[in-house]
Amino acid sequence: MNKILRYCLIGLFLSLIFACEVDSNCGSINVDYVTFDVVELNAEGREVEKTVLFDSIKSPQAIITIFQQPDTVDLLLSSFRLRLNPEGDTTDFYFYYDEQVDTIRFSHEKINRVDSPECGIDMEFIGLDTVLQTFDSLIIVNDTLRRRQDETPNIKLFIN
Repeated sequence: MNKILRYCLIGLFLSLIFACEVDSNCGSINVDYVTFDVVELNAEGREVEKTVLFDSIKSPQAIITIFQQPDTVDLLLSSFRLRLNPEGDTTDFYFYYDEQVDTIRFSHEKINRVDSPECGIDMEFIGLDTVLQTFDSLIIVNDTLRRRQDETPNIKLFIN
């Protein structure tokens, strides 16, 4: 009987050692930013990359200017990313360029999930949608914010 109890305790001890092994792969695929590609349609009706000189992009939820063009540098963008508001379910962006202002208001859901005690809480943004937008056109390509190998944007922004 002692021999069986000893083997059971050794088996229990070994299973606890392997069960408590620390997960070293805590890298999340979830991100808190929206990726944009600025495009326009060419004469054949195909999408082509467009570069736009933005004076600034602001978000009232960020409380600061996301970026602003210095007087000495031209800030030409065709692809960029902007962080969403982690404290609410909407985020507004104001795009200043060519003496005009365009607006996008995104709605989104957040899911907080504990992957493991070692990795902590992972926040996932899903269901990205537009409540308001004043650009020529905007297409949501991916409504779940994740790091992507193929660099597909979340948003295609059409500016003429």
